[in-house]
Amino acid sequence: MKTLQRFVRVVGFVLLVATFLTACGPQAQETQKRSLRVALILPGSISDQSFNAAAYEGLMAIRDELGLEVSYSEAVPVAEFDETYRSYSEKGYDIIIGHGFEFGEPAAKIAPEFPHTYYLVTNGNVTGPNLASLEPVFEEAAYLAGVVAGLMTRSNKVGAIGGMSFPIIVRGIEGFRAGAEAVNPGVQVTTTYIGTLDDVARGKEAALAQISTGVDVIFHIADAAGVGVIQACEEQKVYAIGFGFDQNPLAPQTVLTSFTVSYRTLLLEAVRRILAGQFEGTIQRYGLATGVVDLAPYHGLVPDEVAKRVEQIRQDIISGRVTVPRIDTPPSP
Repeated sequence: MKTLQRFVRVVGFVLLVATFLTACGPQAQETQKRSLRVALILPGSISDQSFNAAAYEGLMAIRDELGLEVSYSEAVPVAEFDETYRSYSEKGYDIIIGHGFEFGEPAAKIAPEFPHTYYLVTNGNVTGPNLASLEPVFEEAAYLAGVVAGLMTRSNKVGAIGGMSFPIIVRGIEGFRAGAEAVNPGVQVTTTYIGTLDDVARGKEAALAQISTGVDVIFHIADAAGVGVIQACEEQKVYAIGFGFDQNPLAPQTVLTSFTVSYRTLLLEAVRRILAGQFEGTIQRYGLATGVVDLAPYHGLVPDEVAKRVEQIRQDIISGRVTVPRIDTPPSP
């Protein structure tokens, strides 16, 4: 009888432990994940059809696919970066994402004050125990855009317009130059930095100035200001290469292709790593092989032989047979 009673007690204990382990298993972990909050700070508008819209798409994927609570602040002035970081930190957000190189310095300043919060900076170059930078390798996809431009130009003059001379943007502009010159040694590449990422009129003015010198293909990394670049190209009947999203719908007969950046993929992966306990305070790079950077479809505007040449060079970059230069500062005039 005592043996039977002892057996019953043991079975009851085992069942109790099993119940506890179930409660602490995947379902409980999922509940814990769902309780996390993610904030995104944007320098521009989510309706810019480019850089900021791409990050917003990533935030919505974090909400929908990972089930996390999200919030965002758009068109935040530089003078308010610190305040916005601090506000989200003090409210207890678990992951705070600054979208753009310019958020690096404020993040590096705030992160040590909130050691239990994770800070991510896209396009950045800052790191720390709870701070990581997520860098799409702009120069690789921009090199392919340069190949397209170098093969499609008729005047042997192509242009590139950068919003700001941030290192990551310069790497893209110089990658474009290298790609164009690699396939067309006689090409002349004109580059312009307009000092803004949201002034559409200034983007258009810069493009018109390049077109007036004979440029017939213009590439931009200028976010919302790039819409003005495309408008100028459409009006003057020259080709454009977009940035961020596939921008062909803005001018279907003008935009040959676009340098796309899947901030959706990048941000989802970064947050998943945090949820899995795999955070690393490093600069994490995403090149052509990851699919984060790429070219959009050609929409029938590029001949098959050009498309095949671009694809071969893409594979050569991924395999290491072609090395794309990494240049952080604009060349001297």
